Amino acid sequence: MFMAKAKTKNQVPASTVKVAAPSQPAPNPAKPATAPDLMSQCVLFCQNQRWREASQLMRRLQDRALADGNPELAASLGGAGAKIDFSLRRQMAAAAVRKTQELLAKEFLLDVVES
Repeated sequence: MFMAKAKTKNQVPASTVKVAAPSQPAPNPAKPATAPDLMSQCVLFCQNQRWREASQLMRRLQDRALADGNPELAASLGGAGAKIDFSLRRQMAAAAVRKTQELLAKEFLLDVVES
């Protein structure tokens, strides 16, 4: 009933096969896992419309690039910083308009009540 399996010339008995244990990746000493990527953090600030923090971080990155002697990167960061500053001014203007509208609505209600 059972047929014996023919042994091929490259077949190794199962008892002699050793399986390597999975190795865990060694942590990279040059870049610790807890150190945040500053550009990613700046992008996160922009996505959350936290323009003030993004602008401050961009200025720090630009200063660091200049200190490291990388004027091309500093110029690129300066251009990105200008766009972030524009968004910050736009957000501040929108907040001022909103507060003014709220103030005018309150004054209108006071004028209506006094009449």
